Amino acid sequence: MAYSFRIRFNRSPTDTIQSAENELSVPLPDKQLSIVLRTGQDNLPIQESDQLVLVGSGYQTESEANTSGSRLQNALMVALARVRVGADFGHRAPKGIFTDHGFKWVEEQIGPRVLNNFHGLITFQSEPRPCFVSVEPQMTRGANPEIFMSTLAQAIALQLQIPERVFLAYTLFNASFFQPSTDARFLFLVMSIEALLEPALRSTAAQNHVEMLIKQTKSSSLPVEELNSILGSLHWLRRESINQAGKRLTTERLKGRVYGDKAASEFFSFCYQMRSNLVHGNFPVPTFEEVGRVAATLEIFVSDLLTGPFLGYPAQ
Repeated sequence: MAYSFRIRFNRSPTDTIQSAENELSVPLPDKQLSIVLRTGQDNLPIQESDQLVLVGSGYQTESEANTSGSRLQNALMVALARVRVGADFGHRAPKGIFTDHGFKWVEEQIGPRVLNNFHGLITFQSEPRPCFVSVEPQMTRGANPEIFMSTLAQAIALQLQIPERVFLAYTLFNASFFQPSTDARFLFLVMSIEALLEPALRSTAAQNHVEMLIKQTKSSSLPVEELNSILGSLHWLRRESINQAGKRLTTERLKGRVYGDKAASEFFSFCYQMRSNLVHGNFPVPTFEEVGRVAATLEIFVSDLLTGPFLGYPAQ
């Protein structure tokens, strides 16, 4: 019994592998194995397909196929990065999964063996050759037209003048709705809050302490580059941190409101820490599901933060 692996990935919409073929073979020293890059969409050349798959076959065990597939996925990520073709391997993406009932219905339509068309790596028995199917539901959320028109009339009557910093925050908030991944959507929502922040000066005692540290650092024998780097960080310490500024702003605007199970300032700190873990690779990195759950609440949080000063705050 032979086994195969399959790595499906979506390529970035602005880059491609410029081949008019629909299949390319990877040269290997082991002639018993076959590694092929092919289009994931029928009748399209590789250069036009936004779904591509790397298929390896000729393995004696499922474990062997899985180990080789994992190694080949690493090689594929490195090679694509070298030629600057972006690839989504589905590590942090929703999965379209057919149920057993769905499989039974599909198999009645197209054939006896059907597998989920997952992003990323899967292993399977090579024969009989399976068909890969996926379902990718899309939902549209609808705003009540009467509520929208009433809100619009209220906003028009206010003759709003929006400061530049607030305008940027609205721009980032709107951009979050157009991001293809939950991670990017979450980061844009946090960025929209950061755009509002103006860190205040610390207490006089704290500023005096920072000035003392600056003087001591200037008189040190550190190399110039390291000295300037530390001084730059110390100058920032004259003002409160982003986390402190965010907690202050959200307390001022959203005091008494609860998001998830947290007070507004606590929710901001939670989101900002999650953002830091995601951006800086602090382990454990939040999972796709965790980011998705928080982003849904964060969207409401940012909406309240941006619109509350103009329109008042909706009931919770």
